[in-house]
Amino acid sequence: MNPEAIITKICNAIDQIIESSESYNGLFPSILHPQTGDMLMEKPTKIPGQRDGDRAHLGSNLIHDEPLLATMNALAKSQSKPEYIEAVDRYLKHFAQNCTNTATGLFAWGEHSFWQLIEERVGCSRNPTGGAAIHDHLRKVPLWLWQKLNTFNPACVQSFADGLDYHWTEGDGLEYIRHANIDIKAYLARGARACDFPRHSGFYIFDLAFAYTQNQRPEIREQIQRYTDYWWEKRDTRGLLRIESRSPKDADRFFEKNAPTQTSSLGVSLLESATLIESFLPELADQMRQYGLVYIDGFLAAPHNLETREFVSLCECETNRIFERMSAWGSVYGAGTVCSTAVLCLGGWRLTQNEKLMEWARVVGNTYLAEKFPVDRVHTEGFKIPASDAGLTLELFADLYDITGESVWLEGGIELAETVLDIYFPEALPFGASGIDWYESQMGAAYLIHGLTRVALLALSRTCPLAPNYTAR
Repeated sequence: MNPEAIITKICNAIDQIIESSESYNGLFPSILHPQTGDMLMEKPTKIPGQRDGDRAHLGSNLIHDEPLLATMNALAKSQSKPEYIEAVDRYLKHFAQNCTNTATGLFAWGEHSFWQLIEERVGCSRNPTGGAAIHDHLRKVPLWLWQKLNTFNPACVQSFADGLDYHWTEGDGLEYIRHANIDIKAYLARGARACDFPRHSGFYIFDLAFAYTQNQRPEIREQIQRYTDYWWEKRDTRGLLRIESRSPKDADRFFEKNAPTQTSSLGVSLLESATLIESFLPELADQMRQYGLVYIDGFLAAPHNLETREFVSLCECETNRIFERMSAWGSVYGAGTVCSTAVLCLGGWRLTQNEKLMEWARVVGNTYLAEKFPVDRVHTEGFKIPASDAGLTLELFADLYDITGESVWLEGGIELAETVLDIYFPEALPFGASGIDWYESQMGAAYLIHGLTRVALLALSRTCPLAPNYTAR
């Protein structure tokens, strides 16, 4: 596959998406016709493993679009397309100045909420008629995006940081939840499960750390400390963290289960946050680094078996026995594929130079070299592969090549690019999953675009203008 041909395909898709945004103040609609780019007014049937409560029908979701926007910034420079930077800035300026003034300060983005494009209001897939919109971060917000939002509306960054207080719940002692109200200034009541997933506190810590670099308010510093301390005393002797701190016994998948990738996610977020605040709060930055390294060691202490390529999603707290494994292809809600964890390992390696993280990523990379994209199952009823699976595997190959210079990873990326272009890209816009015929941001189309672009640009030059993306954690 000619890398220039890949870039051309990507640029054609971006041109179509920019055209589609013209009617919506530069925001990108989430669900589009792959040929015309028209926003689909009728919601397509969800694919297996997808929840309607996570989709952004008739809306735009900045968390979904972030890898696409980063790709556009890079291509603007490498392909001499200044209109791409203009489109990114138009999107983010409108969002920052017109879509962030909510009751709590939390944004309409992430897992359940989005900006409703028809009525220009906060939308929520769990409450489509309006009101009671729920904030859930979904993924880590990268530094460059916070910097852009701060450029266009510094007040919204500080308001968002204040709004993270609404992730704490009512009751004795501190307990947070991954959900929070957006348009209601009220804390959620505690349910039977805590739903205080470790990775989410890492997202909040990074958000707060950036806000603190802009305005050193004591209440933000206090929130950073609270979220940093939250999981430390809950870790086990290995440094592993539960998937949530409180679960009923009948919640079998959650009760007394450790979550290695969630543990690593929080660890990497702490290391990144420490870099942000070290010149302002050096003692807290040192604490973050100490905790982050322990959590990464906890991830490595889970019962993964690299020789047999068994990658642990969940393990029992007391025995450390494997409860659930990660697969290579076919992610569904609540069970991601191993490529995203391997990409995060490389993000952790860049911060720590821990060779065990590199070994983990290499083994997963070799797994994908051996376990090719299951082309024979593309049209199998009930089996759909979201675009994110292909995109994050391309990200893994690209980053392994970027770091090591070993040609096997670039060759694997080019081979996979040829396959996925046939399956996902027969039209101007990529399909959201194998075996369907529409573009959908929630399925990870932006990761597919980002991954394809990274592979193509690295094939053209070892100096890649598009940075790796570690937000899927």
